[in-house]
Amino acid sequence: MTTEFEARLKKAVDERLIPNAVVLARDKSGKIDYSFSYGPTTLDPDATPAQISPDSMFSMFSMTKLITSICALKLVEEGVVGLDEDVSKHLEALAAQPVLTGFDDATGQPTYKDRTRPITLRRLLTHSAGTGYILMDDRLRRWAEATGRPVPVPLRRGGGSTVDTRFNYPLLFEPGESWAYGSGLDWAGRLVEKLSGVPLDDFAYQNVLEPVGVPRGAMTFHPLRFASRSSPPDETLVGTASRDPGSGKVVAFLPTEEQHYGEQHDAFGGEGLFGGAGQYLKVLHSILADDGKILKPQTAKYLFEPLLEPAAREALNLALHATDWAVGVIPKGVDYDWSAGGLLSTGGDGLGHRNKGFLQWSGMLNMSWFIDREAGVCGVFGTQLLPVNDAKVKELTKEFEDAIYSRL
Repeated sequence: MTTEFEARLKKAVDERLIPNAVVLARDKSGKIDYSFSYGPTTLDPDATPAQISPDSMFSMFSMTKLITSICALKLVEEGVVGLDEDVSKHLEALAAQPVLTGFDDATGQPTYKDRTRPITLRRLLTHSAGTGYILMDDRLRRWAEATGRPVPVPLRRGGGSTVDTRFNYPLLFEPGESWAYGSGLDWAGRLVEKLSGVPLDDFAYQNVLEPVGVPRGAMTFHPLRFASRSSPPDETLVGTASRDPGSGKVVAFLPTEEQHYGEQHDAFGGEGLFGGAGQYLKVLHSILADDGKILKPQTAKYLFEPLLEPAAREALNLALHATDWAVGVIPKGVDYDWSAGGLLSTGGDGLGHRNKGFLQWSGMLNMSWFIDREAGVCGVFGTQLLPVNDAKVKELTKEFEDAIYSRL
C-alpha cells in the first residue's frame, strides 16, 4: 500500500475528519495481505479509548447481510430449502402481510390487496420480496402514522425486540415485481433458525465463522455474552461518531437511553452483527478463494450470479440513480443486479478497474466490503460514523480501492 494513502488516512483522523479507520485487503496469490489501523475506539470524552485494530468490535449493521445470506445458502446446499421455494409457511408473521396499494383520499387510511405471489428465499435475499425498511420508505412511514404504529428508534440495537414485531408491516409490492432495500435478510435469518432449529448466532458460528478461523464471540449478534464481565458495553463496542454540521469535524455520537445496546433481542440477520473487520475479511477471503471451507463452489456461485427478475432489476437500477441512501463507492455507468450476497456489477462502461462480477455492500456507519473474483482480491474499509454515505469516508474508500488495484 502506498505511504501517501496511509498519510492521508492518518491526517483525516488527526484532523477529526473521520474518527478512525481499519483498512484490510487480501488477494488469492498471497502478494497482497494488507492491514492498516489508525485512530481511537471512541471519541467520547468520558471514556478511555483504546487504539482501533482489526479485532475491534464494530457495529456492522447491513454488513450482516452477507453472513446471513451465506447461512441461508448453507441450507440450500444441504437440500433443506430451495432457492425458489415458497418459504412463507415458515414465516407466519410475514406471510400474513398484505400488499400496501396506497391511501384513501378521503380518510388517509392505507389501502391493501392480498398477496398472490410466493415469498421465496431468492426474493428475500435480493430485496425483491416486497419487504421495505420503515425508516427508509415514505409509504411505510405514512402507513405507520395512519395506523398508529410506533416508528422504530433509529440506531436502536436490541432492547427486547423480535424480527416478527419490528418488521410487522405490509409489503410494498407483489414479491418479484419490484425492488426495495429492506428487511428481507432479517426474515431470512429467522428462516434459518426455523429450518435448522438453531439460533442464528450459533448457526453462523458453526457453519460460516469457525470454518475460517474466527474465534467464538469475535463476530456475534450478542457481544456482551462473550465480553469480559468487567467490561461495560461502551468499552466492548467501538463508539459511533457523527459529523458536526457546523464545524465539519467528527464528534462522539452519544446515544439516547433507547439507543443504548440491549442484550435481550433476536439475532437480526439484516443488521445485528458485531465483530472485527479482520474477522470479516476471513470470510471474504474464503469466498474469494472458493476454497470450500464455508460453501461448496456450486453453492458459492449464487453469490456472484445475478438473481433478480427483470422488473426487480429495472427497479434496482432506477433506485441507484441516486445513491445517497447507500454506503460505498457505487459508480455511474454500470449495470447492476443483486446476487445472493450483495450488489453485483454485471457490465457497463463505468466499471473502471473493477471487473464484471464485482460484488460489494456496506453498513450504515460507513463500513464497506468488496470481492472481485476475476482480479483475485477482496477488501474491507471499517469505521463508525454518521451520517450514512459520508462524503469524506467515500473519498478515502475510493482511494483505498485504487491503491489496492494499483498493486495487482
